[in-house]
Amino acid sequence: MGMRKGRKILLCLCVLAAGRGVHGQEVTIVPAAPTHFFYTPAAYVNPPWHLVVGLHEISFAFPGNLQVQLSLVDNIGRINFGAKYGILDRLSVGAGLAHTVVHFGYGDHGIPNHARPRLGVFLCYGTPRTGAFEWSVTAHTQIGDHVSVGGDFGLMATPSDWWSFIFEIGTSVDLMDALLWVNADGGIRVHPPSVPFLYFDAGVDLAEFPVKENPGIGVSPYFDVIFAMETR
Repeated sequence: MGMRKGRKILLCLCVLAAGRGVHGQEVTIVPAAPTHFFYTPAAYVNPPWHLVVGLHEISFAFPGNLQVQLSLVDNIGRINFGAKYGILDRLSVGAGLAHTVVHFGYGDHGIPNHARPRLGVFLCYGTPRTGAFEWSVTAHTQIGDHVSVGGDFGLMATPSDWWSFIFEIGTSVDLMDALLWVNADGGIRVHPPSVPFLYFDAGVDLAEFPVKENPGIGVSPYFDVIFAMETR
């Protein structure tokens, strides 16, 4: 039920966004790009007035290096609603609600489905947007009924105009139980040159698990369809 609703919302947002370029029967869409890998934020924000619509990132960039963003599924930077500010072209800070609206299985990226909402903050450092090889390191904390701290690493290599390879690994320590939790994921992002405003993500998640004997590791699919455009 939740995933069906998420897909309907995504479709409606894409249709509304595409509609701004209609003049008579002519459609003009100036492409933009997402500012995340799978769950890890990129170190940069988009230029002003860029819109991204996907299951994991719905974002809009304003002047002054400020970007607001929402995740319908799971989260980015371990927050699912908040803002991201670009300090430099390779350094950004984000803050918002550490929660999950819709998730696959137990919750793949550090926010389990039973967790209460918390305040999330992250600091991200990495490469600027290059189009060839990008990486970022994110320090994060979630503060509320319990407190977690940790770090995530993500990379995206683009050997072809058609596709990119993405790999991420994340860690988190819950200060209530002092356990180290680890999650990882990997896959591809397809970006056909003929439709430069569309991106298709597919991969595999290892859900967050504690580093202890017989932790019980869960595996789930990752997928997304991303529409990105300039709005003015």
